[in-house]
Amino acid sequence: MPLPDFHVSDPFTLGIELELQVVNPPGYDLSQDSSALIAAVKNDIKAGEVKHDITESMLELATGVCQNIDQAAAQISTMQQSILRAAAEQHIQICGGGTHPFQKWQRQEVCNDERYAVTLERFGYLILQATVFGQHVHVGCRSGDDAIYLLHGLSHFVPHFIALAASSPYMQGTDTKFSSSRLNIFSGFPDNGQMPWVNSWQEFEGLFRRLSHTSMIDSIKDLHWDIRPSPHFGTVEVRVMDTPLTLAHAINIAGLIQATAHWLLTTRPYKHQEQDFLLYRFNRFQACRYGMEGILTDVHTGEQKTLAEDIAWLLERVAPSARKLGASSAIEDLFQWLKQEKSEAQKMRDFVADGGSLITLVERHCELWASAP
Repeated sequence: MPLPDFHVSDPFTLGIELELQVVNPPGYDLSQDSSALIAAVKNDIKAGEVKHDITESMLELATGVCQNIDQAAAQISTMQQSILRAAAEQHIQICGGGTHPFQKWQRQEVCNDERYAVTLERFGYLILQATVFGQHVHVGCRSGDDAIYLLHGLSHFVPHFIALAASSPYMQGTDTKFSSSRLNIFSGFPDNGQMPWVNSWQEFEGLFRRLSHTSMIDSIKDLHWDIRPSPHFGTVEVRVMDTPLTLAHAINIAGLIQATAHWLLTTRPYKHQEQDFLLYRFNRFQACRYGMEGILTDVHTGEQKTLAEDIAWLLERVAPSARKLGASSAIEDLFQWLKQEKSEAQKMRDFVADGGSLITLVERHCELWASAP
């Protein structure tokens, strides 16, 4: 399939996708009922979309094109309420979090979808293991060249976005010692991590053409890079975040990404070059392993900071852009969130250390997701 032309979008428009867990009380293991839930709500959704993801335990909410975080929050909140009502009628529940703490991948069922069937044949058990849950954020761009500049600019802050959303310390019943273990699941896939280096949209078209001629991919959707251009939407899509435990935190992270995109494209603070990202995987690992306490190393100077320190710097830097976009509340909330000095992953570990079970942890997450944004 040829690469579509880059669709011109209004700059800095926003789209949010959230992959949610469908769980089955009282045991709170993952359910296999997303199809029934989608069928129950499809006629209620007027803006945005509720749809499948890879397995029947996954439910995806996707906004339409939004001008600001308030509009995105309203769309997701409306979808959230419809889903919660339908879930209650079917005696199932919904929650966030990047991984389910104790589900077994062997029990997962791939959705009845031709594309997922092809993917299962291609990647085998890796697809079942990929029953993990993330937040994706799209930001609109005027052109393909703007999209490439923005993609490289946002790549500087991949560790920041990972650390802010990290909520997957437990997997398969075990404390992984990671703040975000979710991204480790994708390490076995050939398109994991950073997009190969290109300087322009023309070079990206050449990259895609070479990849598609190998028959390894059928479309841009087969490239699951940390950040990728989405030419059919006219956006850049950030894909590294765990699904937060609350809608409010998901909206705040989206607001930060939108404000960062505005700052990057309006001030052009970087002259991107490939060597800027020599430590990309090392800094990404620090965020996954240690979250806010991870150490970020500047590839050019060797200067080191904690991610918490550098996130505070980023929040200050993008605050003027946030004001122009109506996202100041997100920046202010994230400043307050930083002052807590405890990530979602650490709060989960504290809950278990205080005597909570993994079952009651999931129950608590369902309560959090159902709470007001």
